[in-house]
This record gives sequence, C-alpha cells and structure tokens, in this order.
Amino acid sequence: MNITTPRLLIREFHLNDLDTFLSYEKQKEMRQFEKGIVDREAALEYLNRAVQDSCNTPRTYYKLAITVPPEDKVIGRISLASQNPEIREWEIGWTVRVEDWGKGYASEAAYQMLEFAFIQLNAHRVVAFCHAKNTASINVMKKIGMKQEGHLRQTRWFNNSWADEFVYAILETDFFQGER
Repeated sequence: MNITTPRLLIREFHLNDLDTFLSYEKQKEMRQFEKGIVDREAALEYLNRAVQDSCNTPRTYYKLAITVPPEDKVIGRISLASQNPEIREWEIGWTVRVEDWGKGYASEAAYQMLEFAFIQLNAHRVVAFCHAKNTASINVMKKIGMKQEGHLRQTRWFNNSWADEFVYAILETDFFQGER
C-alpha cells in the first residue's frame, strides 16, 4: 500500500528499514512524551509486526513508514488501528524524526491517513491520544480538524510520575465538510 501527498510517500515498512528506523526512534527527544523504541530488538519486533499486519485480511492495523521522495529513507511512522468496529472507530498516531520537526510532515501524513480512513475504510470517527504536554501533537490534531473531546487525568505512568492525556477526534461529517 502506498499513499502519496504533495511531499511524502507513505508506504509499508520493510525489514531493511531497520537501521534508519532505529536511528531516529532511539533519539532522546523522541521519548519526551512516549516510551518509544530504544533498542534493535524492539525495533525489529515493531517492523516484523508491521510486515505481518500488512498481510491480514481484513486489515485492522496499519503501521506505515513516512518517507520523502525521491529518497526512500524513513523519516517517521504513522499508524491507524481499528478501535471499535461496531461504531467504525479508528485510532491514529504518528512520530516524525527530530530533524524534521516543524516541517509539517506529521500533519500532511495524518491528513492523508484520515482521508484513507474515511474514504477507503468507511470510518465514522478517528480518535487520537497524546500526553497533555505534547503541544506539537496537539497542534497537528487541531490542524487536521480534530476536536478535543476529553482530558483524562493521570492515565499515563511515564518517567516515574503520572501524566494526563488528551483525547481528540474527528467525525466523517466534519472531515467531508472541511472543518479544519
């Protein structure tokens, strides 16, 4: 599966992405608000799972690489997971390597994944969760039209303390009406 945007190629992960994937995932800044992937074994496990999930039918989990053509080098990842099939709800998540923060890649990739979810997967709603202090992710969610639906108090045990979490969502009607 390939999804193209004006600047990006979102594609399936390959096992030969391991070194590039691990090089950015283990950066300290990448774990500021998430536990992240810090060693080769965890990175390989993630990629193996992504490859396995790509073969499932029906597919309920998409773990995709974000690349910038013409290079095929992974600069981030984006995921879409079936959350509640009964109400056609999916969860979206993303990371982009530190050197590409602030370039709009996360919001560009996330918007294309929303389009995929609503058009190809017939999603009714897409949700996202983030650490309450992760302003970069909050800004991406707002930019792609998601609305804050909740503030979950002390739901993450992270760096030896409790942290709050925000819940954002977008409905298919919001997306197609262009409420961004």
